Amino acid sequence: MEHESHHHHPHGTGVRWLDVILGVAATIVSLVSLWLGLHSAHSMEKLVAANSYPYLELMRSNMSATPLPGTDRHQYQVKYELVNNGIGPARIEWVELKFKGKPMRNLSELLDACCKGWQGDDVNQMDTRGGIDGSLVRAGGEVAMFTWAEPATSSPVFVALHRQMDQIAYSACYCSVFDECYLRTEDDAKPQPVRQCTAPAVPFQPSFNKS
Repeated sequence: MEHESHHHHPHGTGVRWLDVILGVAATIVSLVSLWLGLHSAHSMEKLVAANSYPYLELMRSNMSATPLPGTDRHQYQVKYELVNNGIGPARIEWVELKFKGKPMRNLSELLDACCKGWQGDDVNQMDTRGGIDGSLVRAGGEVAMFTWAEPATSSPVFVALHRQMDQIAYSACYCSVFDECYLRTEDDAKPQPVRQCTAPAVPFQPSFNKS
């Protein structure tokens, strides 16, 4: 017994040129739909990244809002901090600090360079961060690398450091939660996007190594 096989063909209009136009139109619609889908996904990625954008600022302060006891002036201070004025957290990859153009490894090297003959007891009142690499600064948050308020009794080391604050420059590289990285220096008007945060030859750590 023989069985007949039936092949189903797409229904056409019967008009060849019209069938061709309809086929081309269907292909174009499919391609446009695919493009719109990809564009929408890309736009959504950009929107999510924009809503997580960190904006790190390098701040320094040489005077506090606290009046010096027994005087009518505000208290001097030496303060270096990183402030995140963005809308997403910033992960600090590294900080580089230079004194008169020379990179400093830590606070000991900085004080050796600016304030000869300093001793450990001279800086007991300085607040230091210790490690800075890997620190996460939330949106609207800040992290102070080191802060030194003017001592009640005169300190030649503090005076020397405070006087030379304009000789200290620092930069930082940080990334967003999506690993989009930025380099920030005091000379830039805004952070510069970079592919990755390649550490400098001499990264800075706000800590002491002098006994």
